Amino acid sequence: MLFVLVGLYLLYLAGGIALASQGVVDRVYFFPGFSIKRPHSDQSAFSPDGPLVHYLPDGAALSRCIVPQGSGFAVRLDTLRRPTDSLTCFVQETGLSFRFPRHAFTTEAAEYPAPARMLVVSDIEGNFKGLQQLLQGAGVTDAQARWRFGTGHLVFVGDMFDRGLQVTECLWLLYKLEHEAAQAGGKVHFLLGNHEVMNLTGHYKYLRRKYRKNADSLGVDYARWYAADTELGRWLRTKNAVERIGPTLFVHGGLSPEVAALQLPLAQLNDLTRRSIDAPATTDRSAAEKLIRNPKLSPDWYRGIAQEEAPAAHVQAVLRQYGATRMVIAHTPVTEIKPLYDGRVVAIDLPHQEHTGQGFMQALWVEGGKLSVVDDKGRKRAL
Repeated sequence: MLFVLVGLYLLYLAGGIALASQGVVDRVYFFPGFSIKRPHSDQSAFSPDGPLVHYLPDGAALSRCIVPQGSGFAVRLDTLRRPTDSLTCFVQETGLSFRFPRHAFTTEAAEYPAPARMLVVSDIEGNFKGLQQLLQGAGVTDAQARWRFGTGHLVFVGDMFDRGLQVTECLWLLYKLEHEAAQAGGKVHFLLGNHEVMNLTGHYKYLRRKYRKNADSLGVDYARWYAADTELGRWLRTKNAVERIGPTLFVHGGLSPEVAALQLPLAQLNDLTRRSIDAPATTDRSAAEKLIRNPKLSPDWYRGIAQEEAPAAHVQAVLRQYGATRMVIAHTPVTEIKPLYDGRVVAIDLPHQEHTGQGFMQALWVEGGKLSVVDDKGRKRAL
């Protein structure tokens, strides 16, 4: 009987991989909650993007954009000499254009009190249309992408980069909303996922063709798009890998037993992650530094909790260590928002691009300590 089941499973995998390679299905599930995405032929090309804002030695900044012009596109350069000079971002996919000021930012705190309500989403991967659809439907923004969530918190649990074609636009949207939320007494949390770390450390395996073409046209190598002398590069380098908001611990991948054994406070764990972004690749790293960059064990990569391979005792110990009662993770795809470990963990990495194509979006909603799934129409159901 066992041989028959194994044979059927292998037949299913072979058939699934064949269908994915032909574009019939988008994912192949190895087991419930874990899948791989099919490769796509990338025909993306030179198209609207930016702004890229690089700081100059004299303190001014140079903004580069690719904007529509006539029946094509053109590169536009602007010099920003005053901190109050605003930026404009155009989103080709939706036709939205939004203007916003640069704003001051500092390294994020690692712990926050629980707000009355939170919208929690991850793994948008440059899907501006789906993100806008979700934020507007859930009441976080209006039709012009302006903050309308009052003192609520928007929590992004990593992976805005790669796969999609509006990465820059999505980043600027959350940058803009961060400022607007703060003015209203709310908060935008942006956690670093493995794709943020990859792009900040020179690993471009999943980079779309569009960005290489745009980099050539703008005269700026992609490796410099998010360098430490850029506005978005500086902003991203203030972000955390792990945060606790009220009783909930948020992390893109998960906390492995090896990382937990370091017994680092969250602030130190985040400092270590941020320092690793620009650290030279040397062989004399400390054990902690090696763990933070280990793709099997680091907080932005670890899958042991999402795949329920980690013992329940480890999950309980991590929650106790950081004063939390539950953990929200992303990174490992699931077909629906899924409680794990008797509800102590919630996995939220949904196939947003597929859902957008099907006309809907979903995310996690937290209000009054209770968890729900919310869609782009604002409808909620208890988790």
